[in-house]
Amino acid sequence: SVSSDKYRTYVKLMDFGLTQPKTALIPNAENWKPALESLDTKFPIIMKTLEGSKGVGVLFVESERQIETDGDIRVIVLGGKILAAMKRSVVEGDFRSNVSQGAKVKEYPLTELEVEQCLLASKAIDGTWTAVDFIPSKNPKKDPPYILEVNHSPGTEGIEEASGKNIVKQVVDYFANSENRYPV
Repeated sequence: SVSSDKYRTYVKLMDFGLTQPKTALIPNAENWKPALESLDTKFPIIMKTLEGSKGVGVLFVESERQIETDGDIRVIVLGGKILAAMKRSVVEGDFRSNVSQGAKVKEYPLTELEVEQCLLASKAIDGTWTAVDFIPSKNPKKDPPYILEVNHSPGTEGIEEASGKNIVKQVVDYFANSENRYPV
């Protein structure tokens, strides 16, 4: 339930000491300016709705372009173990890197620090089946990645192609074991 709200996820990840972009909650249309000022940063900024998936509800707001990335990394975590990681390229003419929006994918080799941070991010939201999205640091072996979000119901689109693994089978096998399930 935590990761279905992107701001609550941000707060939980802060509690676990994970590196993230500066974030502010805009509670209503009238309070956008004080929220933006609290960031104490310059444009561009990314705005997200509290809920959303597949890149829907994500906006790039700019007055001058100062940050560019060629994509992000998605890591699939199941039961406290990493199943696969992929790099998703930025969609041409866009800033998002969602496979559902047309991003190209390739396997990504995680550093030990990235593995540690992704497992911690999944744990922070008490996740069992999650996807951790991040932007690698300039020195990924020594500096932590920038965690963008943790998804509580990730799709498998692209990750099987990138990794060559049957992720869906692994998920089904995991939850086929009744010890890995709990009633809601």
